Amino acid sequence: MCHQTCKGSPLPILETGDPIDREVEFVPTKAPYDPRWMLNGRQNPDDKNCWQKGFFDHKSVHEILQPWAQTVVTGRARLGGIPVGVICVETRTVEMTIPADPANLDSETKAGQVWFPDSAYKTAQAIKDFNGEELPLMIFAKWRGFSGGMKDMHDQVLKFGSYIVDALTEYNQPIMIYIPPYVELRGGAWVVVDPTINPTHMEMYADELSRGGVLEPEGTVEIKF
Repeated sequence: MCHQTCKGSPLPILETGDPIDREVEFVPTKAPYDPRWMLNGRQNPDDKNCWQKGFFDHKSVHEILQPWAQTVVTGRARLGGIPVGVICVETRTVEMTIPADPANLDSETKAGQVWFPDSAYKTAQAIKDFNGEELPLMIFAKWRGFSGGMKDMHDQVLKFGSYIVDALTEYNQPIMIYIPPYVELRGGAWVVVDPTINPTHMEMYADELSRGGVLEPEGTVEIKF
């Protein structure tokens, strides 16, 4: 409840031991990693007695909807004592177990950095929830697009993608979109989180080591050369 606000009241800003001008010590890598390390930090792999600070205040990140659509990470956190909503992307491949038939032991793998029908709907639902709670929103954009498989099309991945656009259009608090180092934002994902959707409230920032564009590199080469 420490992240909740009364309707129309100022955000509950708490004192924090992390100065607002501190360095973010965990640096994303090209290899897949746990996105929670970037949000909340981790133990220093070279010195277990030291803590590598993440983007948000120490131990302030509270993940929500964790068992559902695990290719997207959603939660609440504090930045300089200010409560915010957080949406991040799982960079690793995750396993999805299908529990509809107990006799069916099959499972599916889902690639990271891709919006599937369930993860697109989870993203849209989280945005709507944070808007209702009147929280600023921080999105770490690391998507390469939407899944284009026949099954995902049948499961209405594009419909749920449009829900994300609708939720961002209706958002009445600040939305900050950040593209971290060694990350690509491409395809339909760029269109969905483009700041022109809600220019009054959305801003986008990118690390100098990040990459972005509507087309994948292979598509750009085909068109230019």
